[in-house]
Amino acid sequence: MPLDASSQLSFGHGAACEPATVSARFLVQGPSDPGLLSRLVEPFAKLGTVPSRVHASCESGDGSQMTVDLRLGSVAPRTAELIEYALRRIVGVSQLIAVVEAA
Repeated sequence: MPLDASSQLSFGHGAACEPATVSARFLVQGPSDPGLLSRLVEPFAKLGTVPSRVHASCESGDGSQMTVDLRLGSVAPRTAELIEYALRRIVGVSQLIAVVEAA
């Protein structure tokens, strides 16, 4: 079966066709460190994207833990995947939940 430039296949589970664009949401937890926010936005900038939402709040009673909601809309699936991998490697990230859906 010939593929044109707009076709993308995923060879994971069942070789289903991948959507052309996805939206992604990343929920990150880590210490309330002033440098953490800039480190979280850096992977987006390196890939030439701008998050559609960045919301940070100190969730624990003593303010020692921060939760950050980062959202990204209408990007290639590979871009969302690369950002997820980069966020997981950031020093200070204690938990990451990534939700990627077809845009």
